[in-house]
Amino acid sequence: MDKEQKETCRAAALALLPVAVVWTVFAVDHVFNLELLRYGLVPLDVSRLYGTCTIPFLHSGLDHLISNTPPLFLLVFGLFLFYDRKAWQILLNLYLISGLVTWCMGRRESIHVGASGLVYALAAFHFLSGLVRKVPRQMAFSLLVAFLYGGFVWAFFPALYINTPISWEGHLSGLLTGIALTFHYRRYGPPMPPDPFLDEEEDCSDDRMEEEGRE
Repeated sequence: MDKEQKETCRAAALALLPVAVVWTVFAVDHVFNLELLRYGLVPLDVSRLYGTCTIPFLHSGLDHLISNTPPLFLLVFGLFLFYDRKAWQILLNLYLISGLVTWCMGRRESIHVGASGLVYALAAFHFLSGLVRKVPRQMAFSLLVAFLYGGFVWAFFPALYINTPISWEGHLSGLLTGIALTFHYRRYGPPMPPDPFLDEEEDCSDDRMEEEGRE
């Protein structure tokens, strides 16, 4: 197994950790009937500020959890694949800041739960990072995110979610957080691959110098 394959396997294994935690919390909650949803995020309630940490681990039902699982895994996988040691720091910041922004701007009469805010933060971070850094591998992943989750853009229109339990504020909070952290971490990530034409130019220069020397 070469280095690139090892890095891919490592990123996949690490991406399973947050997914496993989310599923474990859901399973324990339903097996023991703990009603953990009451510990969700309640905006602007200082006594419920802990909800900024609990929100991505709580889901209203199995369908809600299943819908968040594939994007959460893929986007966290991309984070560990491209950012290695910085990945945990970036993930923690996306997680905490998106929760805090939701706490500041969400509907106060609602309890907000679900990993959607974190998913949107990750998606925005990956998409914009590919455009900003212009590293081919990241750009390819950015296009994959746009292809798979381009429909996420509809989540930022409140009018579409009137009389629904969907937290568009959480989605918007994730988007804003992902954009902000893209520029904060723009100097990190995979390096630009070497220019193959540069070696050819150097070879040509060496050849010319040898020819001139013979003359």
